Amino acid sequence: MGFFRNLFGKKDAAIDDAHRIYSKLMEQARQPAFYGESKAPDNYDGRIDVLTLHMAVVLRALSYHGDQGQLLSQALYDVMRDDFEVAMREEGLSDTGIKKRIKPMMKLFFTRVKSYAEAVSDENGLAMLSSTFEEGLLSEQETDYGKALASYALNFYRNFKGLSLGQIALTEFDIPPAP
Repeated sequence: MGFFRNLFGKKDAAIDDAHRIYSKLMEQARQPAFYGESKAPDNYDGRIDVLTLHMAVVLRALSYHGDQGQLLSQALYDVMRDDFEVAMREEGLSDTGIKKRIKPMMKLFFTRVKSYAEAVSDENGLAMLSSTFEEGLLSEQETDYGKALASYALNFYRNFKGLSLGQIALTEFDIPPAP
C-alpha cells in the first residue's frame, strides 16, 4: 500500500507520523535490558510482547485525541502489520503462508493490547499489568520482573499526560530506561 502511495505521489501525514512513532517504539523494545534470565524471554514471542506493550501505551494515549488520534492509531497499527509482513516475507513465506500466520498474530496482538491499554489507565494498573505479565509473557518463569515491567509501563504512560497529538506524532515523548 505504501509503495503505490509513494509511486503516485500521494503523501499521508498519518503514515509518516506512524513510521516515526513505530521506529522509536521498535528501537526501545529491542533494548537488551528487557530480555534475559528472569526477564522477558529473548525469543520471537517475547520480543513481540515487549513491542506490543509499547504499542499499547501509545495507542491508549492516542485514544484521548478524538478522530485524529484514531487515524494515527490506525496508521500505527498498519505500519506495524506491514513490518510484520515484510519480516515474514524475508523468512521466505508465501502470500498464503503470511495470511495463515498474520491472522492469529493480530488476534493475539489485539487481545494483549486491550489488556495492557486498559491496565495502564486504571488505578490498579500495577497489579493488573503484573498479573497479566505473570500469566502471559513471564508464565514460564518464576520472577518478580512483572512488577518492574508494569511500573515501567505506567511511568511510560504518565509521560503522555499533557502532550498534544502533534507532540506525540513528532515523538516528543520520553521513554523511561528499560527495567
